[in-house]
Amino acid sequence: MATAINEQITVLLIDDQSIIGEAVRRMLAPETDIIFHYCSDPTEALEVAENYKPTVILQDLLMPQMDGLLLVRFLRAKDAVTCHTPLIVLSSKEEPIIKAKAFELGANDYLVKLPDRMELIARIRYHSQAYTNFLKRQEAEALLKAKILHQAAYIEQVSKVTTAASQVERDVFQPDSLTEVASRSDELGQLARVFTKMVKTVKTRERELTDANTKLESLLQAYGRFVPHEYLQFLRKKSITDVQLGDHVSKIMAVMFSDIRSFTTLSEKMTPKESFAFVNSYLQRVSPQIRNNHGLIVKFLGDGVMAVFPDGADDALASGMATFRVVEDYNQERLKMGNEPIKIGIGIHVGSIMLGMVGEENRMEGDALSDNVNLTARLEGLTKFYGVSLLISQQTYEHLTNPEAYQIRCLDRAIVKGRKEPLAVYEVLDAELEEVKKLKLITKPDFEQGLKYFSAKEGLAKAKLCFEKVLSVNPKDKTAQLYLQRIDFLKKQGVPNNWNGVWTFTEK
Repeated sequence: MATAINEQITVLLIDDQSIIGEAVRRMLAPETDIIFHYCSDPTEALEVAENYKPTVILQDLLMPQMDGLLLVRFLRAKDAVTCHTPLIVLSSKEEPIIKAKAFELGANDYLVKLPDRMELIARIRYHSQAYTNFLKRQEAEALLKAKILHQAAYIEQVSKVTTAASQVERDVFQPDSLTEVASRSDELGQLARVFTKMVKTVKTRERELTDANTKLESLLQAYGRFVPHEYLQFLRKKSITDVQLGDHVSKIMAVMFSDIRSFTTLSEKMTPKESFAFVNSYLQRVSPQIRNNHGLIVKFLGDGVMAVFPDGADDALASGMATFRVVEDYNQERLKMGNEPIKIGIGIHVGSIMLGMVGEENRMEGDALSDNVNLTARLEGLTKFYGVSLLISQQTYEHLTNPEAYQIRCLDRAIVKGRKEPLAVYEVLDAELEEVKKLKLITKPDFEQGLKYFSAKEGLAKAKLCFEKVLSVNPKDKTAQLYLQRIDFLKKQGVPNNWNGVWTFTEK
């Protein structure tokens, strides 16, 4: 394992005048992270530098033992250990011609001695940090090269497995061709052994069955349960064997997170087997609603689902609405069986997403990466906080082709944990039960008027009246209750001078 690059600053001064060496030493002495070394003989400079490995060299240009520019040339020689070390040349006065020659020979900086202490320290820190960063880049490149070389043999054997897959298709596969790979003790070896055994089994079956195409189709369908064909198409891959670690596509997409409310409480009443049966029963109903609306299921999160919609917000919202309709039907079945109904929450956001393969060479899976993915997860979590079913961001609202086709209520402008910019969130009322939707539509004008008053420092009293009016019609409107709590909090704590109605969340 490589050692980390030392962050300590090491300064080497090359100057024949000991008085200069002592002066520089005193300048740097208070700086605890700077180690100072002094060399009075320029003929010994390279040997001293090799011993101390400075991160910055200060060098006088006028020394009796050696011409200063000649020493610069030596320090910058390709085979010298100091060829990349930052070099600050020192001169007794400003001499443009000598300065230009020093820079031409590879000097990084030029100072008239003795320089101001603060300026000297600042330049030393600047050049040392640049040099440390350069060493880190070199180390990273060396590690990457070593990793590539290490992986080369592995990739060669992976190629044998993929070649074997191609040979199977052409009916020329010989099991002995994977003997070396199968002798490995890792997952690739296990894959080669399983693959060889699988091919032998398939060959045996092919002799027993007359329709080999049916068998191959069955195998492809089995692969599709783990890496859906839609996912391969999105990554522009013809086959599962074409997928590589790091394959990805970046574009603006809609992201959807859904989750069952109080799943932990529900699962505590079940055996592990019953919990698995329940989750699978639920996912078997909601997953088709994603695919039917051109979505890709990125992954299952226990009782939750993360999906992306490459064509945007309309598909995502249509999928969300279809999911709620399916859950309503599912709840009717559960009630008939004596089980309590379930509730779900959905968050939808639109932004730039990178969808692709993550992991490592021996184990990879599809995932979506972006700050927008994290924000969507926050939105889904806020459905519990606001007591609503479906939340969309302002970006989602703006990407809808026809937002008027839905009953949408603006809920809040807030800064969620982990972000600095406020986010406008909207509730899609069509996702609520009919009686809940009806009450929220009746109170929508008062609610939205309350939001306007809430954004103004002097309007909190009027906002309170609006939200109280909402609750007089719909006492279960949790968001209206939330605003009353906020107003009481602001009255007790005092309204900030820059108040604009944006609320900052301190928890996820």
